[in-house]
Amino acid sequence: MLQGSSKFPRNRVTKKDFFEVLRYVFSLTAFKRVFSLFGYYVHDHISPIAQMKIASNPRIHPTASLRWGKNISLGKNSHINQYCCVWASENSKIVMGDNLLMGPGVKVFSSNHTFKDVNIPMNIQSYQEKDIIIGDNVWLGANVVVVAGVKIGDGSIVAAGAVVTKDIPSYSIAGGIPARVIKQRKQG
Repeated sequence: MLQGSSKFPRNRVTKKDFFEVLRYVFSLTAFKRVFSLFGYYVHDHISPIAQMKIASNPRIHPTASLRWGKNISLGKNSHINQYCCVWASENSKIVMGDNLLMGPGVKVFSSNHTFKDVNIPMNIQSYQEKDIIIGDNVWLGANVVVVAGVKIGDGSIVAAGAVVTKDIPSYSIAGGIPARVIKQRKQG
């Protein structure tokens, strides 16, 4: 037997466990963490949604992370799924059309850090900012990444896990890293 272990496995809550939970639930650390988490939720979700240009009937999952809401437009009947990031920036917009379907974990970034000078830390270098346009009736599969300056045409489908670095024409099916057109969808 190991030192300190009893003959029987521990499978019940003891008085000591109960008081330990109470001690931490009502601690200053717990209060700070809850307040911090609430602040992040307001910053990442509530504030941007209040500033966004949203058409009717949006579905935005509570775990979605949004930035610069005043530079994000979302068309009617569009869905931003769980764990998605839609990050516009101060000098670039993200325009998403009607009936957009984003799978879980989609990331859309209208800016990126530059890395021109090796003597300056990357996190304080300037940004490259470019608008992103996503057309109507587009489906972005799970974990798609869309980078700054890209246009995805109406009716397109982007396969799960693709990284979109160049424009995707309307009614295309695209996939891969970097994403490329695999075939065209038939209209009609």
